[in-house]
Amino acid sequence: MKKTRQSNVELLRLLAMFMVLLLHAVQSFQWPRGGFLMSQPLVVHLGFSFVEMISVVAVNVFVLISGWFGIRPTMRGLGKFLYQCVFCCLVVDAVLWAVGAENLSFSMLFEAFTLRQTGWFVPSYLLLFLLSPVLNAYVEAADEQTQRRVLISLFLAQAIGAFVLKIFADFNYGYSLLSFVCLYLLAQYVRRFQLQRLARLRSSFFLLIFFGVALLHMLVGSIALFGFGSKVFQQIILYSSPFVVLQALALLLYFLRQTLSSTIVNRIAAGSFAVYLIHQHPGARPFYASICQKAFMDAPPALGAVALLLWLCVVYLVCVGVDELRRASWELLLSRRKAEKP
Repeated sequence: MKKTRQSNVELLRLLAMFMVLLLHAVQSFQWPRGGFLMSQPLVVHLGFSFVEMISVVAVNVFVLISGWFGIRPTMRGLGKFLYQCVFCCLVVDAVLWAVGAENLSFSMLFEAFTLRQTGWFVPSYLLLFLLSPVLNAYVEAADEQTQRRVLISLFLAQAIGAFVLKIFADFNYGYSLLSFVCLYLLAQYVRRFQLQRLARLRSSFFLLIFFGVALLHMLVGSIALFGFGSKVFQQIILYSSPFVVLQALALLLYFLRQTLSSTIVNRIAAGSFAVYLIHQHPGARPFYASICQKAFMDAPPALGAVALLLWLCVVYLVCVGVDELRRASWELLLSRRKAEKP
């Protein structure tokens, strides 16, 4: 039986993917090292800094959503995920070939079918997908105290061992399966054991935490950037930062409190992962970055910001449109397979 999607969570999924676009748009200016931004007024610096501080939670939000509802791996689900990845990569390759930006070759097709064009997120999430039966069995069997101790140990190892002492390279600053496992288990723990306590708090409290941490990051990050340099600034906003994790969890808890029912939101959010796959394709990334730069730099800051946001909206809608083609082709494949069965 097909589960009904919760539109409040789907809206968060949609928003998180737009945050990914924002984050990569900011990075296209070589922020915070780019000379252009450093030569701009303070308000522009603060604006870019704040956008990055609220957008950096996007990856953690995606994994927390998976952990909250639990991944139920099936062969069909695995096939659908892999098909989406390969389909989007092939579409980008075809467009690049059509405009003469790339030559059609065996190596291009090989990279598409082996997921080498999907960046670091897809392999890490794929491993989480495969490992989820073990994680699900653990959270079903372990008591609250055991899960709490494991989570505290893991996050201390990530925050202190990996971030401060730099002795646990497997966490890779949040760009890894191990960090995804931490987030998955955290979401499961909060849903199973902490909802009753959290119910006493207003939803606005979680939103206050989200923006409060972002503002604190912006302040501390600005001091670090101008006082100690960009390397210190970048260390503050890693995915593995406990503050970024707290920020992401607070945003998830806020949206879980909301009530919304929208088929449009559900439909757009269902294709949101294609946004990541397409705009982060190695061949598409330079085009995306150059247009981000042109949209913002060819106008005064206020108009440039509007132009940049419009460009991101266009990218989002085009990618969702491509995913509609992927969805239709997937359904066609399934229907043909059913028709071929005796």
